[in-house]
Amino acid sequence: MLLQAARAADYSIGSKLLQHFVLDQNMLEVDCPCVTPEVVLKASGHVDKFTDLMVKDEKTGTCYRADHLLKYFCSEKLQKDLSITTKEATELKRILAVLDDLSAEELGAKLKEYDITAPDTKNPLSDPYPFNLMFQTSIGPSGLSPGFMRPETAQGIFVNFNDLYYYNGNKLPFAAQIGQAFRNEVGGRNTVLSDAIHRKIPFVSDLPTIIFGADVTHPQPGEDSGPSIAAVINY
Repeated sequence: MLLQAARAADYSIGSKLLQHFVLDQNMLEVDCPCVTPEVVLKASGHVDKFTDLMVKDEKTGTCYRADHLLKYFCSEKLQKDLSITTKEATELKRILAVLDDLSAEELGAKLKEYDITAPDTKNPLSDPYPFNLMFQTSIGPSGLSPGFMRPETAQGIFVNFNDLYYYNGNKLPFAAQIGQAFRNEVGGRNTVLSDAIHRKIPFVSDLPTIIFGADVTHPQPGEDSGPSIAAVINY
């Protein structure tokens, strides 16, 4: 029943996207292969930089997003600790503002400075290390040509740009990309749909929006340690 409902929702959303972009806007419908050669994603920077900084519980091996742990600590401290000084509060706010720009070394130093441990066990954590979010595979019978399940759908349009541009009579815009993307993420937080409903995240417009999410592991809201897969479709 759940699978049938998911397929029905997928068909309904897909048909509306097809009607708007392909039929009404007269664009080409582009559905490229899900497996992408390494050379393409190397050129786009995904092989080297499409990563999250992770830490491990040194005893259980459970993985956590390092930036999530630091963000949670700073936020909780600001909201609930009435004894912190103005100087301490200013530093915590500064950390939250630059959190995405911290290197592995800087992030690790802050985790140690605030004595942040694994949230479930209170065990010590490893140093942060980069974890690539792509699923790797091999292409061809020899297994010597590496590839990845595409983490984004845009690369298909980029590598086929000249052909697509020609097919569309050398006019822009010309393509509506469809298909799936795959990411090996930890800590999706399972809150996107709830946050969107209550308008806790910014909306780019007031146009009708469909948000369709699926979490294959069903972690509890706010859970950071379990893997999750989610899809958001906006039209």
